[in-house]
Amino acid sequence: MLKIRPHHILCMRTYQGNGYSKEFNDNMEKVIKHIKVYNDFCGNKNLESKNTCESVEIVFSLDCICSKCTNNINKNLCSSQNKVNELDKKVSEYFGIKEGIYNYRYLENIVYNNITEDIFDDICENCEWYNIANCKQFIL
Repeated sequence: MLKIRPHHILCMRTYQGNGYSKEFNDNMEKVIKHIKVYNDFCGNKNLESKNTCESVEIVFSLDCICSKCTNNINKNLCSSQNKVNELDKKVSEYFGIKEGIYNYRYLENIVYNNITEDIFDDICENCEWYNIANCKQFIL
């Protein structure tokens, strides 16, 4: 079962092929396709694919996406740990997501049926990708 940080629920939908390395990009695309995340770039636009579901474990630590990130230090800590902890905390608080096992479609429904522009901005405005990737267009 894949482990996912709460804020990566947003990142996977907005992913556009940009990343820290080829290894990171390959891994991100693999995770997105495995869970069948709705993502334009990876070709998972078909809403019908949402009928099949993958369970994921929500964690507040390094996850399957972090595993190939260049910010991952010694496979156990993110060099931006305070920033990503804040992202996870905000997603958790806004959407009531705690550590545990979830149906990924359930997580998407909670997040994308309740997110507003103000919530998105509060969660993501300090992310380095916020102004680079125009993620908001994929969320709202």
